[in-house]
Parts: sequence; C-alpha cells; structure tokens
Amino acid sequence: MVKGEQFQRRILPWGLGLILAIASFSFGFPGAAHAQFSENTGSAEEIFRAAYDNRYTWDEDFPGFAAEVSINHEGEVDQGIVRVEPDLSVDVINIDREEVRELIANQVQMEVTHRRRIPFEQIHGHSTFTLEGKDEEGAWQIREAGSQMESFYKIKDNIITQVNRTFDGVAVTVDTIGTTNSPEGYLVVQFQTNFRDANTGEVLEREDVRDFHQKVGKYRFLSYRALRFGKEGNPADKLNADTLMTIKAFQPL
Repeated sequence: MVKGEQFQRRILPWGLGLILAIASFSFGFPGAAHAQFSENTGSAEEIFRAAYDNRYTWDEDFPGFAAEVSINHEGEVDQGIVRVEPDLSVDVINIDREEVRELIANQVQMEVTHRRRIPFEQIHGHSTFTLEGKDEEGAWQIREAGSQMESFYKIKDNIITQVNRTFDGVAVTVDTIGTTNSPEGYLVVQFQTNFRDANTGEVLEREDVRDFHQKVGKYRFLSYRALRFGKEGNPADKLNADTLMTIKAFQPL
C-alpha cells in the first residue's frame, strides 16, 4: 500500500511533473483533419481521435531552442539555461542545486512530451475504445483497453478534459481546467492532478498548474508555469504558488 508520507518523499517536490508526463494526456497532430467532425455521431475511437488530433504539437522541422530559465522554489531563486534539442532531449545548465535542475528538467520534459508528434496508430493502434455515455456536464466518457495501461477519458468539444490512469499503486486523475486555441490546435493553460492510493482512495497529493506560452517564429513555447501543491482542499485556492518558473529569451538552435 502506498502511504501519503511515503508518496511525498518519493516524488515531491520535483517528481509530480515527471509522473504527469508518464501519465500524459496523449500525443497527436494538429486538428485540421477533424475540423468537421461531430461528436454526436462518431464512435468512441473517432471521438477520442478527433480530440487527440486537435492538440497543438511541434512539427518535424522543430529546430530546438535554448532559453534563459528562472525558478522560485521554496523561497529560493535560481537562474540558468535550458536547452531542448531537435530530438526533444532536455538539458539544464548553470544551476548548482541538483534538485532544482531536476525540477526544471522534469517540468520542461513534461511540456516537450505534450508537444511531441507521434502518429495515433503508433500509440493507440492496438487499443479498443468503448463509449460509456456522457457525464453531467455533457462530456463523453471513453474507456481505452489494450494499451500498456487501461485509461479512462472525458472528451468535450474536441478537447480531452480528463485522463484517468493507475500505475504503481497510484491512481492519477488529470483534469483540464482551461485551454487556449491556436490555428494549429489547442493548448492546455490550466490543469489539476489528483494522486490517490489506488486501493484505499486516500488522497496523496493534489497539484494545480497554470501555464502561459510564447510564440517565437512559428512555434509556441512554455514561458511561464505556476505550481501549487496541497493534500487538503483545492491547491488552486492558495494565494501564492509553491513554484514559479519563467522561461524567456528563446533562441532557435
């Protein structure tokens, strides 16, 4: 059984982002291909794929970038350089504290994971999708089986609004709170993650993340992230963020 304190020691303060990347929403292509799709007539797979394809991702010409990064974590400020290579590997330099380097790298890697473009069939081609009706807010509820881990999604207006997965004894729910649209697909600008003991339902941690993105050339990059953590209540209600990360002065490689 996973205990709350044991869980916190294992993943906090920098592991939440990495776990979210592992339990990532999905990887897809920009949404033009399904612009005329109707959620009211599609199958479970068609509804999920339309939302999958509707997310903003980087194309194969992504050049990589270097940028200045500043992070305020636990009241201390660190500044350095973050690099994302064309192969989407991430490196953080000029920061002495190892845990802060890992924190930045994990947060940027999570963003890169969401921007990575992978064909639908490569990730979900062997899965079976089942419609389980709509929730009280009108979102389609879809279960995916046959992949490495069973997943449960909510889809509304061609947006993946919730992801549920369980791994290593931890049940993870990711809720999309806010999005912004671009011609190439939507970007999530606020999401909340709940971590629970899969056996008892005990809340292990809650996380609220708010993002801003900056367009440089034809690409959009994460430029600001505010993270709030808490086990009791809604961390979004906290006046001050636990961690603030700013990325600026982007330079293509």
